[in-house]
Amino acid sequence: MVHALELARWHLARGGTLVLIQPLRSKRPFIAVKTGRRRQEVGFLVNPVFEPIITAAEAAIDSIVDRKVVVPAGKTEKSFAVELTSLRQLDAYLYGGVRPPRFAPGGRRRLEELWRARTQGARIEVTEFMTVMAFRPA
Repeated sequence: MVHALELARWHLARGGTLVLIQPLRSKRPFIAVKTGRRRQEVGFLVNPVFEPIITAAEAAIDSIVDRKVVVPAGKTEKSFAVELTSLRQLDAYLYGGVRPPRFAPGGRRRLEELWRARTQGARIEVTEFMTVMAFRPA
C-alpha cells in the first residue's frame, strides 16, 4: 500500500488532494430491519481478518506521512446506509467481497425472525462506517 500511496502522490495535479477512504476501526457494519421510521436493531457484523488489514493500512499511511511524502489536510468519519429488499440481496451484498463479514453469534437468527415478522414495505438496512482522510503533497 505504501508504494500505491507514493505513486498516487506523484500523479496529483498541482494543488490536488489525495483522498483515502477506509473502514472505521471502532465501528463495524450494522444491520437493522426498517419499516417506515421504525428501526429494529439486529446487530453488528464481525470480520476476524479485518484487524490485521486495517493495522497494515494505518501503518502504511503513517509511513508516508512520517517520510513527508504527504501531509494530512483533514479527517472525518462518515456513515452510509444501504437498504435491501430481501435476505438474498443482503447475502449478495455481504458475501460478494473477498473478505466477507459474518454475523455475531445469534445475529443471523435474530434477523431471520424479524424478517419473518416484518410488515409490508420493510427493508434490511446495512449501515457502514468509514474514515475519510485528505492529504496534500508535502
